[in-house]
Amino acid sequence: FQFEGSINVLTRMMVDPAATEKRGGAKNLPVRRGEILDVIQFTNQEQILCRNSQRRYGYVPRAVMLPL
Repeated sequence: FQFEGSINVLTRMMVDPAATEKRGGAKNLPVRRGEILDVIQFTNQEQILCRNSQRRYGYVPRAVMLPL
């Protein structure tokens, strides 16, 4: 997954510790429970574009994200 444009971190959010861990896909970021992610873009009502600590980008479902 490659992100075009300038990267501005809007906020940081945590993956819900009770959420099911998800494997990545073509454009989806793999997530681990309790992981803190940088939010790059609120893309739509279902997904957020995020960056993890390994500097990888991808979409994460909003349903598994919690504000810090």
